[in-house]
Amino acid sequence: MAELQLRRGAIYLLGVYRFPHEQGVDAATKARPVLILQDDAENRNLHYPFVIVAPLTSRKVDAIYPEDVFLPQGTGNLPVPSKVLLGLTFAVTKESLGRWIGQVDDDQMAQVNAVLQRLLALG
Repeated sequence: MAELQLRRGAIYLLGVYRFPHEQGVDAATKARPVLILQDDAENRNLHYPFVIVAPLTSRKVDAIYPEDVFLPQGTGNLPVPSKVLLGLTFAVTKESLGRWIGQVDDDQMAQVNAVLQRLLALG
């Protein structure tokens, strides 16, 4: 795990995982992209094995809900337009993260921060 340089705002593939909102047998058969939400200090903490993430989807990007943040094609090296599902935030083990895909920019993370602040009543 020490070789992973996790950074808030990074997009990684999460190993085979079934997100709580998915239905059907096929849902658990492929790696899925996630956005790292956790603070970088905790990301570097070798004694803490978890990381807080939010799933990304390329489905129904024409319907952006108040809990979502739209990411245009090319953002963080994403091949298609996607959205971050901040209402489905969860924790995974750092070792379950696979390949690094890319990094979202500061403006997009500001949007993520604003939605999280509202969702979690932090403001």
